[in-house]
Amino acid sequence: MNNLIGQVSYPVFMYMVWMFFLIVSGLVFFVGLGLALRSRSMMRVFDLMNRWVSVRKMMKPLSVPHYVEPVLLKRPVLPGVSIIAGAATSVFILMDYEAAIFTPVFIGGVPYATAVVLAGYTKWFLVIGNVLCVVVGLLMLTSPTWLSRIEVVADMWYSVRKRTLPLAQAHHEVDQWVLAHPTVSGVALIVMSLGLAASVLARM
Repeated sequence: MNNLIGQVSYPVFMYMVWMFFLIVSGLVFFVGLGLALRSRSMMRVFDLMNRWVSVRKMMKPLSVPHYVEPVLLKRPVLPGVSIIAGAATSVFILMDYEAAIFTPVFIGGVPYATAVVLAGYTKWFLVIGNVLCVVVGLLMLTSPTWLSRIEVVADMWYSVRKRTLPLAQAHHEVDQWVLAHPTVSGVALIVMSLGLAASVLARM
């Protein structure tokens, strides 16, 4: 059944991919035509479309650390018992099943032998992770002070905002070149769009 679904879905997927590239080539053709023949009108369209939206401002609340430990450690019984119960149940369930249950997750992307190895790693990764959760729950119930000391050492905040800053800056070099040479840019876009359309039509 899965093989039949794959045989049907793959051609449909590829057809949608080629249609996407065909539509893109059509849009690029009209943009190039507008630049070559009506460059001023196309520039006004570009001015209307060029709006800078800062993703950094929208994502800033996700980049600010929120410390829930003081609230949890004021009443450690309920979260501690919940963590222990959930993690212990997961460990018992995982130990009752073979690692082969995770094999279908990796089949298709990697060879079968590799999928078996990855399935084993996945099982023991989950087991070890849940055992650590049990230890954390026990520390919350018995030694919250020790848990706080461990958190002071383990809680390291790494901000990706500085590293992604170049991606949040506008680069107008290409726009300036197009504005300086609209006719050449338009003809180049027309040629590239026709080549892309011809290549797509030949494969469909």
